[in-house]
Amino acid sequence: MRIADVSDTERAVVDAFGAGAPVDVRGRQDRMVRGEVIRFLLLGGIAVETGDLPALRLTGAHITGALELEHADIMAPISLHECRFDERMSVFGSHLRRLSLDRSVMPGLMASMATFDASLELTGCRSVGEISLVGARIGGAMFLNGAELTGPVTALDGTWLRVGTDVLARDGFTGRGALLLDNAEIGGSLRWEGAVLDNPDGAALSGQDLRVGANVDLCDGFSANGAVRLRYAEVTSRLCFERATLSVPVGKTALDCRHVVARELVLLPAGPPAGIVDLSHARIGLLRDTAATWPSALRLDGLTYETMSEHDNRADRLRWLRLDPGGFRPQAYTQLAQVYRSVGRDDDARTALLAGERHRRDVLALPGRLWGRLQDLTVGYGYRPVRAAGWLAALLAVGTVMFGLYPPRAAEPGRGPEFVASIYTLDLILPVIDFGQQSAYHPRGASVWLAYALIAAGVLLVTTIAAAGARQLRRD
Repeated sequence: MRIADVSDTERAVVDAFGAGAPVDVRGRQDRMVRGEVIRFLLLGGIAVETGDLPALRLTGAHITGALELEHADIMAPISLHECRFDERMSVFGSHLRRLSLDRSVMPGLMASMATFDASLELTGCRSVGEISLVGARIGGAMFLNGAELTGPVTALDGTWLRVGTDVLARDGFTGRGALLLDNAEIGGSLRWEGAVLDNPDGAALSGQDLRVGANVDLCDGFSANGAVRLRYAEVTSRLCFERATLSVPVGKTALDCRHVVARELVLLPAGPPAGIVDLSHARIGLLRDTAATWPSALRLDGLTYETMSEHDNRADRLRWLRLDPGGFRPQAYTQLAQVYRSVGRDDDARTALLAGERHRRDVLALPGRLWGRLQDLTVGYGYRPVRAAGWLAALLAVGTVMFGLYPPRAAEPGRGPEFVASIYTLDLILPVIDFGQQSAYHPRGASVWLAYALIAAGVLLVTTIAAAGARQLRRD
């Protein structure tokens, strides 16, 4: 194109470009600047004087026609603030120093496979159409603060995106449609405090296989009407949902953190998530949560964590383990017991393992449930050994009193050891020990049935103790 063909407004943009001077056309009657004029400037259409640093710094323009800058190497920084675009701008596969579209209104942006040496700035912009950043590289930060992104299906596609520092979507950021960060790598933090996402029929935010070098802050008023999917994500520091709101249709998964790795997970939302929270096979350092905001369904199979909040309540935590809709998960109980032991809460650890045995019993057939209840009643599945001593003492007391009042007759009068009611009772109760009393004296009358009862009780007691002991040895 020829420079002579430009309007007065476009001439002002052309004249300011070489020295990088700002141009504000908000006060002009004619605010239209053709996309082809901007393309002409950015692709070296005019000579730049030695010593000048060209830059496009335009505010308040109406960009008409297509602005296509595909597969280009653009040296000049681009700032198009408070501009209105008729067509979707494209920098597909291009190399740019910096692109800022703050507070602009546009029908989307095509920046897939583009490289930005510095930052990509979309602060306060309004986009009705997809922002495509598939495979893009941003050396600095990506700014989305206060932006409103709307897409018919996807509002922002950052699949395979690479960002050198932070992705900031705070201060009223709104996303309508899916926000995709699958396989993305963020060198700094994902700061989305207060962001509002709306995609009830699918994923409001998808960060599967996401890698973040610092924190993921989906907190402090963050709201997602639609699933948050972070499966296989790795967060170097904190993954935070404090004071967040998570909602999906009934029966759907609100938060998918399967196989997530994070140094700290903060699950303290504003209220219980409306939907399932899935922590299956996640690996967490510090787990911070509270019973007041637990969901009604929580998948825990394979979840590991090193420690929990200081004020963790044992009774609440055991109820937490029962929230898994998959039923009994033995690893969940052993994991909790391991954490309790690591902080010196040995009694709580034993109680957790006992609760696991009781939960296991619920899924057994009737014979298994009956045998389990017997083990629980007698020795607490091996985690309450004092109960065995109590049962032994009770049986010994009953036998000693009854056989003291109604002593058995001697098998061979004048021969054998002297009768001692307590030792005789022990001889009946303990089948593996022979004190010589049982063979020397035979019960008579109704005491025969007492003897049978003590023998049977002894066999059951010893058997349950042996079963519990074997279980402990296998676990150790």
